[in-house]
Amino acid sequence: MEKNTYPAFGLFSKTNFLDDELCKKIRLEMASSEGSPSRVVKRDEIQLDEKVRRTVEKEVSKDTRDLLSDKFSGIKVELEAFFGMPLSHPQDPMFLYYREGDFFELHNDSGTSSKNMQEVKDRKVSSILFLNDETDEPGKDSFVGGSFIIYGILSGPQFESHGFKVPGKTGTLIAFRSELFHEVKPVTSGVRYTVVDWFA
Repeated sequence: MEKNTYPAFGLFSKTNFLDDELCKKIRLEMASSEGSPSRVVKRDEIQLDEKVRRTVEKEVSKDTRDLLSDKFSGIKVELEAFFGMPLSHPQDPMFLYYREGDFFELHNDSGTSSKNMQEVKDRKVSSILFLNDETDEPGKDSFVGGSFIIYGILSGPQFESHGFKVPGKTGTLIAFRSELFHEVKPVTSGVRYTVVDWFA
């Protein structure tokens, strides 16, 4: 596996975390599987709020879930070294299917309320695995829009309101501190396939 990191930005990135064929296999499984609307954490409960988040969490086979859990567990030591903190094993992978118009507004993954569930408050590092490419024009197996924007990784007060766009690339994994705010812009064409997980 190749690795590209951006230590100046506090952003970990690993290309070819999964190969193209495996990404395609998981995409096909997700496309044909059942799913349910993704929910958001609000204080001490999980709610459906499609004004804040609109995407579908897909069910996948136990084999696929176990495979991804093992893959995420396999980078724990690298993430500990990069972020300079001890981490537990990943919580549980979530397979997300963003259709045209789907999005996730600005948020962080560790919560901003003392009433948040402990599982959420425990999150230290968030990870996202892209299963297909983000492109400028519609194409087979790619998506347009749906950009991942992260805030707080550029130093200096002049950058506080400026987000850093991380282009989606098939098989690439990124990781960042869970308290950092980020968003997913609306998908304008195609389907955006990702797998997300968190390390406490």
